[in-house]
Amino acid sequence: MSGPKQDLLSDLLEPVSRAAVIGDVERTLGVRRAQAERIVAAFDTFVAQPLEKNLRKLRGRDLVKRNPMIYTVRGVSTVDDWVARVIEDRETSAVESHLGTFLEEVAIIVSGGIKPGSGVDLQVDDTDGVIRLYALQTSPNTKNAGSRKSDVDALKRSAKPLRAARRHVELNIAVLHGRAKTGAVRAEPDVIVLGSDDFWRRVSGTADFRARLLQVSVALAKLLQSRASDEVERIRSEAVELFAADSDGTIDLARLSTAGVFVSPTATALQE
Repeated sequence: MSGPKQDLLSDLLEPVSRAAVIGDVERTLGVRRAQAERIVAAFDTFVAQPLEKNLRKLRGRDLVKRNPMIYTVRGVSTVDDWVARVIEDRETSAVESHLGTFLEEVAIIVSGGIKPGSGVDLQVDDTDGVIRLYALQTSPNTKNAGSRKSDVDALKRSAKPLRAARRHVELNIAVLHGRAKTGAVRAEPDVIVLGSDDFWRRVSGTADFRARLLQVSVALAKLLQSRASDEVERIRSEAVELFAADSDGTIDLARLSTAGVFVSPTATALQE
């Protein structure tokens, strides 16, 4: 096996030092050591551990539950490549969801804010005396009109007791990735939708913080790989034993063509 999929599988099996990851996060983001430790812990909790848990449920024999032709028509010819592709496909959507939760935690950590509840994701009491409330959105297309109204209602509900106490409160909807511009909600001029760079600059105090987050994802990937390595190797070994035609790990197509055919006990009884 060679190429990018081999590199992916090799990366997943590479050991990693958690202390080294923390150091990379600290240097790249320009945060304090304690903040870097919290960020790495959040990534482990909300991204790496769920991935490991999902992989534990996958067995080598399960690979055939999704039509193998999806992979063979794309040039997959070895079991190792097949395993890497299946894992990649299974985890992409899950990781996207987990990353949203992780990035919300990063915003809380670097801003020094809290999650107050009532549908609001972040409250920051800034040094200028203004309380800034944020409803956080992973990307521009993750909320429909009804969800946007729910965010606005939650912001207003949270702001009401603060304003009754004569506090100056700003209401914001922040898009964590993918929004270029900042502007007011058309029907709610009191609510500002922040562009992604504007939001991360505001909560971190660093102009290019979102770009730094992308850089630090390379270091965090090592933590994810470390969590996944044992399970990936187990799945690969099981699949090789079941579906490899030779020592090079070439897929046995004849065996594969029958492996995905399952006959239920009811159907067997009817045949008899």
